[in-house]
Amino acid sequence: MVTVQKLDLKFEMKSMGFSFYAPPILLLLSIVYVMFSSSVDAIHHTASLLEFVICPFSAWWSIYLFLDYYEDMASEVLFSYPLSTFFHGIMRITSLLIFFLMGLLLLLFCITLKHPSISLGDISILYLPQAILYSYVGFTLMILSRNIIFPLLIIAGYLAIKYFTMGGNLFPVYNVMSFAIDMKLSSEFIRLGVQNLAIGIVFAVIGHVILSKRRI
Repeated sequence: MVTVQKLDLKFEMKSMGFSFYAPPILLLLSIVYVMFSSSVDAIHHTASLLEFVICPFSAWWSIYLFLDYYEDMASEVLFSYPLSTFFHGIMRITSLLIFFLMGLLLLLFCITLKHPSISLGDISILYLPQAILYSYVGFTLMILSRNIIFPLLIIAGYLAIKYFTMGGNLFPVYNVMSFAIDMKLSSEFIRLGVQNLAIGIVFAVIGHVILSKRRI
């Protein structure tokens, strides 16, 4: 409880500056698009938007949260505070991730309002684990590289490969995406959701271990 009380989200917002507002703006624009889109392929386009833009964007805060640590050379000062590595890393990342997931859930709810045939439970299983995975991947890559460009390039490169191959075997790399253009859930996608969640937890642990060993 003491650690929770020490988490100053207003400070985190100020430290990221304008970068903090990028995910909320993206989610808001996505809600506007969903509610006012009248295209016959609206569900297909929304599914692609979720898997190739919205869910990967959960890594944004995870990356920019450590910008001051490494690019502004403030890590030695920040790590001198009487707070645990768990607080500096996983707790701060997870707290912001929860806010992102709340916004994502609102977007998913708007999708079900616009398209009543789509189940909120189904699309939550499809997309929430993806967002969790990307968030902790961004955290680990940022801690590993200590450079903001590296995680952004890795994630953008992965998305580009998957988009142009549509998950094909040309580049045999794990598919985070379901490519469920109709947003319908199946047993295969449930397994994918569990896998994404498990892999996300693994990346969170890896990032925590790297951070605790390095400390700067």
